[in-house]
Amino acid sequence: METAVQILAEGVCLRAELQYRMGIYGGAIQRLLDILLEQDLIEQRFFGSGQTRYAVLRLTDRGMVFAAELGCPICPSEWDILVQRHNAEEHPKHAFAILLFAFQARRRGWQVEVCPQVDNPLVEPDVLVEKDGERIYVEVETLRNPRKRRDGADNTWVRKWNNQYAFQRQVAVCTLTPKRMQGILRYLKAYFPGVATELTTLAKHPESDLWLERWTWPNEISRRGYAMGY
Repeated sequence: METAVQILAEGVCLRAELQYRMGIYGGAIQRLLDILLEQDLIEQRFFGSGQTRYAVLRLTDRGMVFAAELGCPICPSEWDILVQRHNAEEHPKHAFAILLFAFQARRRGWQVEVCPQVDNPLVEPDVLVEKDGERIYVEVETLRNPRKRRDGADNTWVRKWNNQYAFQRQVAVCTLTPKRMQGILRYLKAYFPGVATELTTLAKHPESDLWLERWTWPNEISRRGYAMGY
């Protein structure tokens, strides 16, 4: 029980990440959560349905007191951060994609910050990841055809990548599936260097590197002189 509280005090909020960190699943994790709920140490909420149903956990006030008694530094819940800075209640699909990416990054030894605040009004990164001196601000994309979305005459989607590149000299993106990643890369590779990944492969292959693609610029796609549609 103490270990679970310590993990949640770090800001972790996905049940999937808690059970991975503790190495217990099925009935065992459910019994543990039942105890924590009965003792009013945690709150649990469910979002989505079927295979995309996720449980979000957070410490209650009593849970925070217990964590402090254990000597744990207490960090804000990542879900609370997403609610405050990223409208998670209105856009839960995007919020969960961010949380799943954060989980997969930590699983591979990266330090993670969701919704990092930066000194640039043109950039609002979803996640910051750091490892071995590498520091990357990441956009998590959940739209099926983001360039086809009607988001105004100011070309918001294109400007996002221009701004990200100007900010960190590369682009970095995480999508939901391999197909969506390749679709976005047909645009991004034409104009920028960068890194990319997607949640489906990361979940299926935990031994994989966080970044499934790294590329420089110019490259084969950029030399064609245009970005293929998708």
